[in-house]
Amino acid sequence: MQIALKINWIFVILLSLATGIFKLLQQQADIELFAAIGLNQAATTMLGAVQVIGGILLIPKKTRVTGAWIAFVTFVIASIAVFANQMLVFGVVSVLFIAMAYLVIYREKN
Repeated sequence: MQIALKINWIFVILLSLATGIFKLLQQQADIELFAAIGLNQAATTMLGAVQVIGGILLIPKKTRVTGAWIAFVTFVIASIAVFANQMLVFGVVSVLFIAMAYLVIYREKN
C-alpha cells in the first residue's frame, strides 16, 4: 500500500506541474477551455502559476499538505471548466485527479 501511495503522490506532483506549465505556455486550447467559466488569458496563466507552485510544494514533506491543497483546488477549478465545455469523459478523469490530490492530503494527515 505504501508503494501505491508514493506512486499517487508522484503522479499528483507531475499532474500539477504539467497542467500548470501547459497553462503558463498560454496554449490556445487552455485559454478557450477556461474562457467558458469566465477566466481570461491572464487568469488562466495565473492559475497555471499556482498549479506549478502547488506541484513544487508537494515535493518536500514539510509543505506537502499545502501543495496538495493547492493542487486539489486547482484541479476542482479545471474540472469545472472541463464540465462547462461539456467534455464529460475528460471531466470524469479530472475528478480522478481531485481524488488523487485528496489522497495525498489524507495520507499526510494520518
